[in-house]
Amino acid sequence: MKRWTPDEISKLKSMAQKYPAVRIAEELGRGLSATVVKAHELKLSLRLRKPKVGQEEVTSTEAA
Repeated sequence: MKRWTPDEISKLKSMAQKYPAVRIAEELGRGLSATVVKAHELKLSLRLRKPKVGQEEVTSTEAA
């Protein structure tokens, strides 16, 4: 079992509630289950936040 590095944990925290769990797992090179379990251990929600009124979520294709 691969240990979580501080950089991976930081990235998980920064991506939580902004991107789907599947995308976070892919970015981290982890399985979906491992990502969900780690988020739970850190008491992080992976549910996506709804954008505020007048604000749209920026996707990676729009940012490029």
